Amino acid sequence: MLQSDLDEQLRDLIDVTRRVAVEKIQPLIEETELASTFSPAIRSILGDAGFFGLVVPEEYGGVDSDIRHQAVVLEQVARTYPSACTYLTAHWLATKVIALNATGSTEPSWVRPLLEGAATGDLLGAIAATEPDHGSDLARITTTARRDGDEWVVNGTKRFITNGGFADFYTVLARTGDAGARGLSLIFVEANRAGVSASRWERKMGLHGSATAEMLFDEVRVPADHVIGEVNRGFSYLMRGFDEGRIGVAAMCLGISQGALDAATTYAAQRRQFGKEIAAYQGVQFLVADMAIGVHASRSVVYDAMHALVAGHPDASRLAAIAKTLASDASMEVASNAVQVHGGAGYVSDFPVEMLLRDAKIGQIYEGTNQILRMLIARSYFGDVAR
Repeated sequence: MLQSDLDEQLRDLIDVTRRVAVEKIQPLIEETELASTFSPAIRSILGDAGFFGLVVPEEYGGVDSDIRHQAVVLEQVARTYPSACTYLTAHWLATKVIALNATGSTEPSWVRPLLEGAATGDLLGAIAATEPDHGSDLARITTTARRDGDEWVVNGTKRFITNGGFADFYTVLARTGDAGARGLSLIFVEANRAGVSASRWERKMGLHGSATAEMLFDEVRVPADHVIGEVNRGFSYLMRGFDEGRIGVAAMCLGISQGALDAATTYAAQRRQFGKEIAAYQGVQFLVADMAIGVHASRSVVYDAMHALVAGHPDASRLAAIAKTLASDASMEVASNAVQVHGGAGYVSDFPVEMLLRDAKIGQIYEGTNQILRMLIARSYFGDVAR
């Protein structure tokens, strides 16, 4: 599937996002990379563009959209600056589980103002699930939320929290019941609650413009109505969002690949060696051809997966896993080839391909490592025989 196959609304969104990324975000990349932390300016740009509201229902100030809209936004933002994508993805997941599971006739009083603020980006969210000893195996997390009268008291340490320390609220996965997945709940925790703190920020290989924190929740008290949905259903709520999350990572990796291909073709057409442009040499041409193959294969699979999920296709989960695995593996190869096309210039930060290669790596790791996803893909064919 090509971009030209998308409906007019999605094509218009691609154009708008591309302009925002190039005209507003790109001028901030150098200073943000050097600062190696969260950029309030980029947050404001994304908020002004309305991107934070793509997961909020219209009645709460959001827009009528689905994973397709989110995916094309991530693709275009990542094409220019992958770090900026993480502001959106962490916020979207933290917000969407609230929009899906805490709204309705009996919704708590905090839900409407939270979602209205989340739609504009005035309130930034983060998902706090991963722990120092529990990444892929979330069912065994040790953060707890115990009931004390009309309150829940949250205790635990969360790691690799995107937007950590800069978010206005956290959607926290905590144990409220027995061992295993069926004893977990999602708790809404405002960042200004006593006991909420970022103990440190990670120094990362890539995504330098994104804040990744270790978060401490020390005797944090929240009202009883801050449980999102039903008690002990948090794990299932979170798992429903993983298919969309994987498509989001796949779209981000697709954008990285496209950005790397853009940079490599531009450079190869201008850089001269031995009296002619290096684009004339077969070795460079083969590198670019392999990059183009990776980009177009990724786009086809990513777009198929996002349409399948919206349509409720029975293979949607499998396609989401396939898209994330293929697109993230491809982005590593494409970005590496782009560095090779640039030669020594690609190894320094004067050109974007150095950043894109560093940023590509995380795509093979988060939202399920590619090794975990390969197991899930295989088991979707064999069922219990493969367990």
